[in-house]
Amino acid sequence: MEDRLLETFLQLVRIDSETFHEGRVVDFVVNWARDCGFEAYVDNAGKAIGGEAGNVYVHVPAAGVEAPPLLFCSHLDTVSPGRGVEPLVRGERVISAGKTVLGADCKAGVAVMLELIRLAGEGGFPRGPLEFLFTIAEEKQLQGVRNLEWERIRSRHAFVLDGSGEVGGIINASPTQDNLEFVFTGRAAHAGVEPEKGINAIYGACWAVSLMRLGRIDSETTANVGIIRGGRAVNIVPDRAVVEGEVRSLDQEKLEEQRRSMIRAAIEAEAAVGVGVEVRTERAYEGFRIDPRDPLVLLAVEAGKAMGMRMEVRSSGGGSDANFLNASGIKALVLNMGSREAHTTHEYLEISDLRRLERLCREIAGAAGRLRGK
Repeated sequence: MEDRLLETFLQLVRIDSETFHEGRVVDFVVNWARDCGFEAYVDNAGKAIGGEAGNVYVHVPAAGVEAPPLLFCSHLDTVSPGRGVEPLVRGERVISAGKTVLGADCKAGVAVMLELIRLAGEGGFPRGPLEFLFTIAEEKQLQGVRNLEWERIRSRHAFVLDGSGEVGGIINASPTQDNLEFVFTGRAAHAGVEPEKGINAIYGACWAVSLMRLGRIDSETTANVGIIRGGRAVNIVPDRAVVEGEVRSLDQEKLEEQRRSMIRAAIEAEAAVGVGVEVRTERAYEGFRIDPRDPLVLLAVEAGKAMGMRMEVRSSGGGSDANFLNASGIKALVLNMGSREAHTTHEYLEISDLRRLERLCREIAGAAGRLRGK
């Protein structure tokens, strides 16, 4: 089983599936489920967001355990550069042999879910009813889960396999994120002949950013400016510049204060430089916080302890499909899946973590009867 789990992971990472281009890996999952004796359904989320394929749903009946349905979720897309991944097994690690990410985020989770489906088809482990959700476009503002067919999911409890770091980590809290866009408008002019007639929108944008407090604001709050664009030529005073940023916090009041402070910076720049500014804000996703004493948390902790693992419950500064699941009434925790240095070409996976995650999920599925009535 251990060798075939690793082989499944290696197969998966060799399938190109950058965001919006998950068609081949969706076909792989669908065929896998059907070969194991289970139907797979693909929704129309891909059409809604301009991608190749939709989210995949697989339902597996109970075997020997009376329990409410339990959902496992992982995403199929990877970040760039993710085309032509060449995985290399080096000792007890899998690394990328080329100039790409490895794609362990999140194909380690996908591989474990596929192994559970295969084991279920073989009658290999006791469980309550299980649901498996494979989402698309998670890496682009969680667009796949935003477009789920929610009526297809019966579970009220879920585990999202998408946490970076050693298996045994349980993420019970995640921030709310707001996106901000600042559009600065100035006046175009010839930069060499009559620059005094112009109003430099890029200058206004830079002034605003220089006033913003960015990075780690406190233990619960972060802020970032990630995109600046504007101008048409070096000899034209730019009349338009756009700045895109975000703010995240586990605390709603801190989120709002940081957002307001960034907007104040833009307004100060407007007055100082003479540019116009239009501010647009959008809620990317809602945060969540689940009590460490909640039965769902205790289920995962006890399952890990049964394996002799050290379990750690903690918050995260990142968002995941769990944010939307929680916001939609499905209590969801995130489990670490063993990937390290995700979103970089130095990404790697400890093979022992892959194996531990698969066993942990089996232990959880077998003990899910504890959630009855919760």
